[in-house]
Amino acid sequence: MNDKRLKLLLKASLIFLAAAVIFCIIAVCASNRQEKHNGEQNVIIETEEPAPSPTEEPAPSPTEEPTPEPTETAKTVIVLDAGHGKSSSQMTDDEKIAEGYEYNASKGGWGEWRHYKNGTFGEDCYGSGCTGLCPQNGSCWYPIGNGDRDTEPTLNLNNALAAQKYLEQMGYEVRMTRTSNDQNPSMDKRVSYCFPNNDITLEPDAAVYVCIHSNAGGGRGTSYISLNATYTQSYIPDNYISLSNSLGEIINSKVAAATGLSENAPINTPYLILFNKSPVPIAYMEIGFFDSTADLEILQSSSDAIGKAIAEGVDEYLQTH
Repeated sequence: MNDKRLKLLLKASLIFLAAAVIFCIIAVCASNRQEKHNGEQNVIIETEEPAPSPTEEPAPSPTEEPTPEPTETAKTVIVLDAGHGKSSSQMTDDEKIAEGYEYNASKGGWGEWRHYKNGTFGEDCYGSGCTGLCPQNGSCWYPIGNGDRDTEPTLNLNNALAAQKYLEQMGYEVRMTRTSNDQNPSMDKRVSYCFPNNDITLEPDAAVYVCIHSNAGGGRGTSYISLNATYTQSYIPDNYISLSNSLGEIINSKVAAATGLSENAPINTPYLILFNKSPVPIAYMEIGFFDSTADLEILQSSSDAIGKAIAEGVDEYLQTH
């Protein structure tokens, strides 16, 4: 190859190389401009894009007051006391203590005090500081044996259970001082049922106290024992005597009408231990004579009618007093 031709070839190569370099530079510049343009577009798009509106929480709905649960109206409390009970001779010493009796050697054995100190409830008088209201030739001490009976406890309990049934059907709350003939509570324990949960440190919540007995001694008919003395235990209303006698009279009239037993006048025996201890008006019923054959037949066959009459008498008294 001659020199001239070689020179031409080299010159052409240089021109080609220069053109390639220029082409590459142009391509790179164009690429950079495109990327910059795209970036600016993205910025514009991003800035022009409306900001998302804050999530609006739904307005709280008006608070609905919960419907109050219906409150149960407190029931009127009636205490039913089936008189007497298990014979004291059949009770163990532990049973006597559990039933509220105490042993007092100077008084001849087991029993309880007849009164509370004036103006108190549950504070035994121990023979002084009380009304001193006692049976003739008696004392403030009440021996446990005074309550012993053979036939009467069952009659009293049957009448009380029947009265409980009807009073509960009428919507009353009934508290029974005993529910079997294996029990013989002291008078202190019996009257404790006038208080919530037998707690005598609280206010009594019973409306009335109905003591259910049967009489003896050669008579006939139904009656109640009237109050007529000075009673000073705590809680009793000023008209304790008149309210109690009215309750007894209403029940007695109902019992006589339901059974055919003659309606006898009230018995005046004001010193009864329950009169000195009950914190609420009390009716002390003497329904029939269990030592009379005719009355005993009625008592044994008509406990349901007697119980219903007692319940109706209590209800009438509470509706009118």
